[in-house]
Amino acid sequence: MIFRHRLVEGASLLAISQYVAAALNLVTNTLIARLLGPTDYGLVALAVAYPTMLWSFVSVKSISVITRYVAIFRARRESEKLKGLVKLGYSLDFFVSLIGLTLVAISSWWVSERFYRQPHLAWLMVVYAGSFPLFSLAGNSWAVLSSWECFRLLAIFEVLQPFLKLCLTVGFIVAGLGVSGVVIGMGLAQASIGLIMMIATTDLLLCEGFGTWWKASLKPVVSLKRELMGFLGWNYFLVTLSGLVVQLPVMLLGRLRGPEEAGFYRIALSIGTVGSYLETSLGRVTYPTLSAWWSSEGEERIVRTLKGWTLKVGLPISATIVLVTILFPWLLPLLFGHDYRPAVPGVQVIMLGIAISATFFWLNSFYYASKRINLWVSGYALYTILVIGLGWFVIKQWGFFGLSCLMTVGKVLFTFSMFALLSWGKVKWKK
Repeated sequence: MIFRHRLVEGASLLAISQYVAAALNLVTNTLIARLLGPTDYGLVALAVAYPTMLWSFVSVKSISVITRYVAIFRARRESEKLKGLVKLGYSLDFFVSLIGLTLVAISSWWVSERFYRQPHLAWLMVVYAGSFPLFSLAGNSWAVLSSWECFRLLAIFEVLQPFLKLCLTVGFIVAGLGVSGVVIGMGLAQASIGLIMMIATTDLLLCEGFGTWWKASLKPVVSLKRELMGFLGWNYFLVTLSGLVVQLPVMLLGRLRGPEEAGFYRIALSIGTVGSYLETSLGRVTYPTLSAWWSSEGEERIVRTLKGWTLKVGLPISATIVLVTILFPWLLPLLFGHDYRPAVPGVQVIMLGIAISATFFWLNSFYYASKRINLWVSGYALYTILVIGLGWFVIKQWGFFGLSCLMTVGKVLFTFSMFALLSWGKVKWKK
């Protein structure tokens, strides 16, 4: 009962904050789309896509790994290991963010001039990448705060970033900065939230009697080097693929079909993110708890809970998403303008994949908590190969709508395959 109460309370807080953030993002995207128009909105998407994709390659993506081990060390009261791990997480993320910024600065001119044929976007890519060092602090901070179940504070941060983005981007457009102002505003919002979250995490550790994390020794985590490197390696591969499968299609659409269809895809991703907020919130709440349980409770108790979650939580969420998607032919033109009406079918198709994935909202957390990350990453790699391998051909033939169908088919196949793999493996779904 305690676990259920924490699940509901924590997930509700995060979900509410994400929907508030979604409302702010919706207002932001609507204002930007209307003020800039489809072409300039597409240029914003292109300017952000390349740095984001490159960041997905160089960053170590430590949040999932750090969350798992911080939750375990906190449950075991191993304070020295916990502090060392926090320092390791911050150091790795910040160092590789500097590498990412350097690579964008070196290569942005070629991408903007030769690939996009939009040479004026080069400096904007560098400006956006300039937010990476401070924004990199947010991941490790989230790992620590979620392990302490500080869901109220995390909910505040969830709303703060889109609020800053709204104020900055729209303010810069009104000031006459146009596309440049939007990109600069997005970068400043990211940098600010990373710095604020790091300060909050440092204060938490001080209040809990751990002292300053940057003075901690890394020696207590040396014994975990092999395990951490393996976990980080698989997680790095996964998040790299995640960035690639999202950002590369934007770039291909911009090159093969023009900025307008790239803008349509950007709209679809934004709406899809909103649709997945409750799934994401539930996953974030369950992951630290599942990690702690896995080291002490055993598998059978967790499996019984997962089956109930699927039937009592996942299916209702999925049905709700499908029902809302039916209204999109009226909602999207009303919100973004009639110029965005051609995007409606593609957005609906993408939301169908989101709905099916939401049924198994716990799936990713379970694979991570049970140290089966290698299986999860292998499945996601096949999904990425499918999308990227067929992407060029599909985009040339059918544009944004074809890409939406390809993404959804791949996502559905991946979700069902990973669930079926559990059913065929050691995990038994019988009572």
